[in-house]
Amino acid sequence: MQKIINAIACITFVLTLGSITTVYFGYKYITSPKGQEKIKKQILDELTGNMPNLINKQLPEFTKPALPMKPKTKLSI
Repeated sequence: MQKIINAIACITFVLTLGSITTVYFGYKYITSPKGQEKIKKQILDELTGNMPNLINKQLPEFTKPALPMKPKTKLSI
């Protein structure tokens, strides 16, 4: 029984250590200037790929009329 508990503790330690190193290197990558440039380039490439689809959409032919406004009144002193 003790060997099973020790094995589970070792597996837990390895998984925790792996999670911590993943977060550390992920943070270092995201905060590095080179990593930021890669992320920006990927986002811009994806946006420019989607933009023609957004531009080609037409405006609706009919829109609702403007909301009525109260007439302007002059204040008297």
